[in-house]
Amino acid sequence: MKKTNQSSHGNPFVNFFSSIKLAVFLLIALAATSVIGTVIPQGESFQFYLERYGPGMYKLIRTLHLYDTYHSWWYVTLLSLFALNLTVCIGRRLPFTLNLVRRDSLGLGPDKLRRMRINHQWKLGKPLAEVKGELLPLLKEVLGGAREREQEGGVLLLKESGKWSYWGIYLLHASIVIIMLGALVGSFWGKKGNIVLMEGDSTDHFISRGGVGKPGSRVPLGFEVKCERFVVQFYDNGAPKEFRSDLVIYEDGKKVKEKDIRVNDPLEYKGFTFYQSSYQGIPEVLLKFVISDGQEINVSIPAYEQRLLKGVGVAYGIMQFMPQIHGVPAAKIWFGQFRGTPPQAFWLVKGHDREIKIGDKIVKVSMVDAKQKYMTGLQVKKDPGVWIVWVGCLGLILGFIVVFWIPHRRTWIWIGEEEGKGVVILAGQANKGKLAFEETVKELNLRIDTALRERSWV
Repeated sequence: MKKTNQSSHGNPFVNFFSSIKLAVFLLIALAATSVIGTVIPQGESFQFYLERYGPGMYKLIRTLHLYDTYHSWWYVTLLSLFALNLTVCIGRRLPFTLNLVRRDSLGLGPDKLRRMRINHQWKLGKPLAEVKGELLPLLKEVLGGAREREQEGGVLLLKESGKWSYWGIYLLHASIVIIMLGALVGSFWGKKGNIVLMEGDSTDHFISRGGVGKPGSRVPLGFEVKCERFVVQFYDNGAPKEFRSDLVIYEDGKKVKEKDIRVNDPLEYKGFTFYQSSYQGIPEVLLKFVISDGQEINVSIPAYEQRLLKGVGVAYGIMQFMPQIHGVPAAKIWFGQFRGTPPQAFWLVKGHDREIKIGDKIVKVSMVDAKQKYMTGLQVKKDPGVWIVWVGCLGLILGFIVVFWIPHRRTWIWIGEEEGKGVVILAGQANKGKLAFEETVKELNLRIDTALRERSWV
């Protein structure tokens, strides 16, 4: 009765965590949850999820942390289980691999060589002692780089290659674990967020969208980034053709780096990468106010910004802007409440003045000019795990090459004597690429056969 190995096959823990079914389940679960993390926007405010998905779905999103899927406890648990599954598989297979690597391929006798699928035998017409002095160097030359061992009744030659290829599967598994580790490092200790800058503005922080810092929080850069200039070009149909930002990095008040960034051509500095991701047009309107007491005020005000009109003391701003109405720009102006005067709002078209009463004063408003200014939208990312992921990817590529294309090949030639006559046996084994290996052995077979016949030994 065969004894069961309790340390591996009989161990329920090892059997469960080395199960192929578990690996498939975890892969499907990770893929499905990754889709969820892609479909549901990540890092938004709770109010966003409540308004977009309703109370029922909002409760589920908060409970399962679907607003930050890749940092949730259950997603990290799935990754950890998958890593454990791979690790246990490696540990379970390791003794078998060690046996393969340690086996003595020079300990085979002629009977075992004859039982191999690829083998050929020559019976010499002379005793081995008469031909051994010439035969052995000849076969060593044919085989090339062979090891040799004296055996009882003969000599065994072995040419072996790719023995280390059995470790390729471990490199594959280890590389997957390394990639997951790098992803977790980047996810938990990385930084990502957004910056929005007007031309000429600078900032020393960004707004977090995950990783270090809660979504929406300010994360310091440790240096200052400034948008010197933003340029956008359009196609004839109005669609954006190209947009780019001229960025400058300042540290301790000194310019240390500058670059003209475009989409897919970012700026990198101290581990941070600044991508050109978007832009936003902000109209700027030049207004002229003439007050009944003789004051004349000229101001340039961007849309959506509030100002105080000097001399009157009332707040005003631009509510809406249209680049063209019948060929000229127009803006909707609002004035706040003033000493019992209710708020007012009206459209102002360039070339057409408006008069309004504010308190006891009459204010004449006119649009002198209007132009479009732009804000650049930058995506900021710092991923300390990226080099770990690259190491894992490199290992994965090498692992695939070893597993699928590097065979372990062994070719033997045994020289001995049976029934008073010399015997030569050629045999070979390969764990992959067997057709190509058979062709190689056939070539050796032909060379040996030709050499033996030329010397009239067979």
